Amino acid sequence: MGDKLKSQIEYSENINRFLSTLEIDELIRRYSTPLYVIDENTLHRKVKELRDAYSSFKGKTEIAYSIKANFNPSIIVALMKDDIMFDLTAIEELYFYQRCKGDLKRIIYTTVAEEYEEYLHVLKNGVERVVISSYNGLLNLIDAARTIDVKPKTLIRINPEVGVKASIKASYRDGKFGVPLYTNTADNAMHILEHIIREENLQFDGFHFHLGSQITDPTCFINALAKLDQFITKAKDTYDIKVNTLDIGGGTPIFYGETVPTPSTIASSMIDKLNNMSYRHGITNLIVESGRYITAESMIMLSKVVNVKEYNNDKFAILDAGYHLLLDAALLKQQYPQEVIRYDKGKSNKNIHLAGRLCDTYDIFPKSKISKLDDVDINSYIVFYNVGAYSIVFNMPFHCQTKPAVVMKDSNGNLRLVRKEQKIEDLFMEEGGELL
Repeated sequence: MGDKLKSQIEYSENINRFLSTLEIDELIRRYSTPLYVIDENTLHRKVKELRDAYSSFKGKTEIAYSIKANFNPSIIVALMKDDIMFDLTAIEELYFYQRCKGDLKRIIYTTVAEEYEEYLHVLKNGVERVVISSYNGLLNLIDAARTIDVKPKTLIRINPEVGVKASIKASYRDGKFGVPLYTNTADNAMHILEHIIREENLQFDGFHFHLGSQITDPTCFINALAKLDQFITKAKDTYDIKVNTLDIGGGTPIFYGETVPTPSTIASSMIDKLNNMSYRHGITNLIVESGRYITAESMIMLSKVVNVKEYNNDKFAILDAGYHLLLDAALLKQQYPQEVIRYDKGKSNKNIHLAGRLCDTYDIFPKSKISKLDDVDINSYIVFYNVGAYSIVFNMPFHCQTKPAVVMKDSNGNLRLVRKEQKIEDLFMEEGGELL
C-alpha cells in the first residue's frame, strides 16, 4: 500500500474523519480487516454537546450513558473521565462497569425483567438508584430491599403513550416499556407510586420515560412532559411527595445522511417546560440519557473489497465483512455513510452495491445519501462511518465468523488495541469444542 493508498473522499462537515490516510494505512497493515476503530475525543465531545444543550435547566443536569449501545471497556473507562452517570439494564452490564472500577453511586439501574434475584444482586453490590417498570417488579424490589435492609432511591418508568416520530418508537399504547399513568390494573403509575410512598425500605425519587431512538420531531417530549406534569399535580393533591429527579431518557438523533435536529434544538423546545416543572414540583435533578448519540460517531469500521462482479449497469463489491458485524444494516436497514479508500484504478459509472461475505440474501449494506462508492474495485478499502452504537454489541459468529479487533485512538493521538481479534480456535472451544 504505502504511498499508493489514497483517499478519494469528498470531505463534508457532517462526517467525523478522525483518522488520517496514513493512520488508516498503518492500521490495515498491523491488524488487517475487518477492523473497528474508536476515537476517544469524539466521545468527550458528544458528552459536552449534550451538557451544553441542557445548560439552561435551572437545576443539576446529569448525562447518563446507556451501556447497551457499546460496552467495550475502553469506552466505559473513557466516559468515566467526563463524570457522567451510567444507565445499566442487566447484571452483566454491572459486572463490566465494576470491572472498570466505576462508581456505584453513578448508576441508574433500569431493568425490564425486574426479578427478585436481580434486584438482590444489584442492591448487594451497592446500586442506589433503581427504576421500576411494573407492579410485580416493585414487589420484587421491596422484598430485595427488605432482605438486606437498604433504601434505594426509586423512580417510576412511565409510558406516556404519546406519538413519536423516530426510527425506533418506545412509547405507544399498550407498549412493552414502563407503565401507563392510569389503567384499571395494578400496572399503573399512580398505584405504584402509592406503594412506594408507603414502603419504609424505598425512597421515592422521581419519574423516568424513554420515547425512542433517532427522534426527529421533539414535539413528543413536550407532549410527554405535559401529561407527566398533570399527573404529578394530581398526585400531589393526594400524597405528600417531592419529585427530586426527572429522567427524560434518550432519543437524540445522529447524522447518517439525513438532516436531524441537534441536541440544542431538541433541548430548546422543552427547556421552558422543564424549568416550569422544576419550579412547581421541586425537581432538582434532570437526567438526559444517551447511548447512540455519545458513541455512534466515535467509531468506524474498515473493510476490504475482496471481489467484484458486474451486470449491465450494476456492480457488486463483495466485502470481507458482513451484517454479522453491522447487524442494524439488516435489521433496520441502517444507512451508514461509506467511502472508498483505494489504489489507483479507473472510475466506474455503474450502480454500486456493497455486499457482505455471508451466504444470506439480506447481507447487502444499504447506502447513505452521502456514501461515495463510484470508484470501488478489488483491493479497495471501505470506511463505514458512525458505527459506534449497536454494532460490536451485536457481533455474532454466523458462518463461524470471529470477532475482529478493536483499536482506540486516545485523547493523546495514540492508537492502541482495546479488543484482540478472536481466534477461530477460541470460537470453536466456546461453541462446545472443549466438550468433545
